[in-house]
Amino acid sequence: MTHQTPHEPNAPVMSAADVWDDSETLAQVVRNRLQTELTDRGEIPFPAFLAALDKFTRDELSLVRERVAEKLAT
Repeated sequence: MTHQTPHEPNAPVMSAADVWDDSETLAQVVRNRLQTELTDRGEIPFPAFLAALDKFTRDELSLVRERVAEKLAT
């Protein structure tokens, strides 16, 4: 592995913990955005929803599973 220098050599380098925290924050922002989009779209015909499931990513399907579990728990 070759040693590389940062593009801005005087810029502070983030620790692994900081990078992890940032990634967790970003993931939460994305999750919140996806949940907002799901609720802001209004009524979706059930057959269209079922057809859309085939195009969802694994992460999106996980969000759907979590949302359904929350709904079933109430």
